[in-house]
Amino acid sequence: MRMGFKEGALVISLMLGVVRAQDTKESFNLYTQRVDNQRTGVNLVEKELTQSSVKTRFGKLWTLYSDAKVMAQPLYVSNLVSAKCPQGCNTVIFASMNDTVYAYMADQKPTSSNDTLVWSKSLGAPRPGSHDIDESAVDDPSWGILGTPVIDIANNLLYLVAFNDDQMYRLYALNLRTGEIAKGPMLVEGSIEGESFFRREPKWSQRRKQRAALLLDHGGLYIAFGYDNPSGIGGWLFVYDPATLQQRTVWSAEPNGKGGGIWMSGTGPVADDAGNVYLQTANGEFNPSRNQYGNSMLKLRLQGEKLNLVDSFTPCNQSYLNHEDLDMGSAAPLLLPGNLILGGGKFGTLYLMNRDHLAGFVAAGGIWRPECQNSDRVLQTVDVHRGHIHGTPIYWKGPNGTQWIYVMAEQQSLEALPFADGKVKTADTDIRTSRWKPPHQSPPACHHPAKNWMPGGILALSSEADSPGTGIVWALVPANGDSNGYRGVKGMLMAFNAEDVSQELWRSQGSDAETDTPDSLGLLARFVPPTVANGKVFIANAGDREELKRYCSTRPTKFPDNYAVVVYGLKN
Repeated sequence: MRMGFKEGALVISLMLGVVRAQDTKESFNLYTQRVDNQRTGVNLVEKELTQSSVKTRFGKLWTLYSDAKVMAQPLYVSNLVSAKCPQGCNTVIFASMNDTVYAYMADQKPTSSNDTLVWSKSLGAPRPGSHDIDESAVDDPSWGILGTPVIDIANNLLYLVAFNDDQMYRLYALNLRTGEIAKGPMLVEGSIEGESFFRREPKWSQRRKQRAALLLDHGGLYIAFGYDNPSGIGGWLFVYDPATLQQRTVWSAEPNGKGGGIWMSGTGPVADDAGNVYLQTANGEFNPSRNQYGNSMLKLRLQGEKLNLVDSFTPCNQSYLNHEDLDMGSAAPLLLPGNLILGGGKFGTLYLMNRDHLAGFVAAGGIWRPECQNSDRVLQTVDVHRGHIHGTPIYWKGPNGTQWIYVMAEQQSLEALPFADGKVKTADTDIRTSRWKPPHQSPPACHHPAKNWMPGGILALSSEADSPGTGIVWALVPANGDSNGYRGVKGMLMAFNAEDVSQELWRSQGSDAETDTPDSLGLLARFVPPTVANGKVFIANAGDREELKRYCSTRPTKFPDNYAVVVYGLKN
């Protein structure tokens, strides 16, 4: 039977509707830092960026303008409807250290400074840099939005925290489609046991950094703060009602103590499906009888209007870690199958435990004891060559049921650790490593170039589920020095075969890492993970170029000419 025009059009329309529904379902979105609330860092629906296509056709496509350094991970929304894109377009959203938020078309090359700009919003003047908050001046001249925002797609809102020149932090909710303020600003402030988070008095200096990404989970908006103020407590965790921006509760890892900052190299608090929240704290006082938990992995649960600590693990050598500045809090915990959790920090040891039975604390005795015996509830310890871990590890289930954990500590190669039967395989014959490794050099004097290669590799992974030939580990590394103590450190984006990381697929720098190429990304914005979405990779930078220099007692007067998010993808 022949169909008439209307019937045929209806069938075609229905068929297109099915295709669009499939495309929408398979399109990738990144609404929060490291992909999801579990902070997996993994995109499992990437079809364009395969091992073959990246090796042969991948490169730098264009850059997206920013008015300052970008320290928060770019977020990504597929088919966002806006005045600029009334039919919807893929949109990348990022924030700068100048307290400016940008939304750009993700798939269109700019031909002028703003022709692909969907919207931008300034949220006031940022806090100026100074030695009290930035000892080596690596993030001068401004401190604005540092923690990665979070998107509530159901309500078309973007939540973020801005640091302003009056030394106050403000919470906002922006309209995702227009950038206009939908809610706020709300001052982030509170007190615990007589300790005030903010003091509104002249010449008071706010030193705490809101570096960890925001978490939106089970009706709570979580905002974590690090510790940089030697005169007060640091490890604060606020919970707000996202609907009203009213504060629900505030909690600290160090009530009436010092330290315990929650920074995790920018990774946000981790949430499981049941709403439990996991985090790791930095150096600080440890006294459970006073609820003080420096250098610890903590499990928290929001119950009503109170955030309760329900379980914890503190390494037996915590006093040694504290004394040597080897804090647990330099990375976030990784959730693993089988209700397991893996965590570690600057000491370079990973601890495997059951999420329902964290290992508590066993005293080692003596500050100079790096080695000691933890509780039997630590199921396994994994030594990562004593390299500082800043990039939270990543788990991937690959072809033929293989399982891998990826980690790239300071001064170390990228390591792929096999995971099977609830344990990490640690035999040299099991572990696979990248061939590239930063050259080891001793920490230099202040006037010499730095070669410490801090922070190691900040990782992301993309694949088409577990299909062979699609798994890629993306590593963002310093190319020529220590980005924590020196300005002018170049960044390098690297791509590795996730099935065998000894196979390097691509890099943005030359063979010696220090040599620039047309694919170079500029200066490293340390701790910011690559955003891999729908055939493109978005990399935040700290400017285009600058002299490699350490500022010991002075501050820089000349800054990069251009700041950007660099867009990579497949070339024709």
